[in-house]
Amino acid sequence: MQYVNKYTLLLLWLVSTLSYSQGQQDCLSIQDDYVSLIESGKYRFSNKLAKDSSGKFLASVNFKKLSSYQQYLNDAYQVIVNTNPRANMPCPIVTETYRQLAKQKQWSKIPTISQLLAPFELAQPNNDKAILLIHGLTDSPFYFHDLSQFFYQQGFTVRTLLLPGHGMAPSALLTTDYSEWQQATTFAIEQTLTDYQQVYLGGLSTGGTLIFNYLMQKNSVDEKIKGLFMWSPASKAKSDLAWLAQYIDAIPFVDWLDLDADIDFAKYESFPYNAAAQVHALMSLVGGDQAMASRNMHDIPVFVVASEYDQTIATESTLQLIQQWQLASPQEKMKQSVLIYYGDNNKLTKKLAEVMSVVVPECSADSLCSDIFDVAHIATTNSPDNPHYGVNGRYRNCGHYVKDAVRYQACKQNKQVIKGEVTAMNLKHELPIQRLTYNPYYQEMLADMAKFLQVTQQSVSD
Repeated sequence: MQYVNKYTLLLLWLVSTLSYSQGQQDCLSIQDDYVSLIESGKYRFSNKLAKDSSGKFLASVNFKKLSSYQQYLNDAYQVIVNTNPRANMPCPIVTETYRQLAKQKQWSKIPTISQLLAPFELAQPNNDKAILLIHGLTDSPFYFHDLSQFFYQQGFTVRTLLLPGHGMAPSALLTTDYSEWQQATTFAIEQTLTDYQQVYLGGLSTGGTLIFNYLMQKNSVDEKIKGLFMWSPASKAKSDLAWLAQYIDAIPFVDWLDLDADIDFAKYESFPYNAAAQVHALMSLVGGDQAMASRNMHDIPVFVVASEYDQTIATESTLQLIQQWQLASPQEKMKQSVLIYYGDNNKLTKKLAEVMSVVVPECSADSLCSDIFDVAHIATTNSPDNPHYGVNGRYRNCGHYVKDAVRYQACKQNKQVIKGEVTAMNLKHELPIQRLTYNPYYQEMLADMAKFLQVTQQSVSD
């Protein structure tokens, strides 16, 4: 009997120890398991469909049956909970936006991944003005946790959208079609126009393309739309071979362009060919040669943030698109537009500076930017104070080395790394490069954004 008691106690101790260690696993602790997670693909695939207690399983949002933005937010959150394999995992990444949402929704002090991924609304006690923010390919609304605070403090109700195929697992993008993103964008824009008197639209990368695409399909647009914000807008892929993705995706059993650990809770790290094919098709509707004759431009001022060194999008194509947008409308109003350009001012066309304000920030020796090589595509919306992507965040973006185990590990673990965009020159550097995930000119950008809002809203009151 004594032996049984000892055995039982030992068994209970082991069970409790295992339970404790599993209970302590969170979005930060799994970052050390990147080798095994690359091999296993544990977080690469969405949960299998299963019915809940009511006999229903919500695996996607039905945009045709939504009656309000609140219903959308509730349904989108439920989709994440049902399909994301890490939905309930604790994630001690506490932003000011999360604190605001936690108070509103009575969430705990420590968020779960589903709560950080979910689309959200920060509502003002009026329907005066709102901004709708749309994230990029493989991203999530978390990319707007920082900027949302700026807009809320400016008196805006802030709404975000979760694009179909996102917030779950990378495998969801194996079958997603860009028409689903268009449908979601149309719902979000038109519902916001119904609910508010003044509306601004903001997009990161693919989010910007979706906004342009929505507007360019319209012969006329609602006068409530007062301005656009575009961060690293997607116009044309940097790679000249991007158009091949649609054909490679059609080859049976050839699904993935990159297979990574997927430890970043807010952005997919593994990347399917289908995702590349869909965004290429979408960009062709906005900036392609065939789109030129059918698209419509509108006199809506735009605030653009772009980096010369962007390795995802061809910035020169973006600047060309913006110049065309500017020239298609009356110049007096469109001179309210602003371009923030992280690069060499001499590489900008003189015409661009004639039709909009151009800001090229300079970096002083004692500034945060002094340790940065260049601004990456994915960095423009995030504050240096962001607890996940910022200066002191534990996460490191190293997917560019995923096929080189030694450099990948060095990027993840070495104390000495460089930060910037993954340009060919930076990749040749002796030290590994961590792809920059925050904007070293963030505060300066906010100041310029405030001026843009002031000018465009002033024109409304006039």
